[in-house]
Amino acid sequence: MDNKQQLLDLIDKAGRGSIEAAEAIADGYFKGSFESTPNLTKAKKWASYAAKHGSERAAEILASIN
Repeated sequence: MDNKQQLLDLIDKAGRGSIEAAEAIADGYFKGSFESTPNLTKAKKWASYAAKHGSERAAEILASIN
């Protein structure tokens, strides 16, 4: 599965309430997995959502960005 399809699948899952999917999206944008370079704006958006719902990894991403 290519990165674009993986991202679309994760967004679909996150839209249905999956915090794990939101965390994976944040991590992917943070590491640059979905685009040619990291996108910290999008990473922060998804990490904020996931961290608010208890994701420790998302909280780590936010701490790294801020």
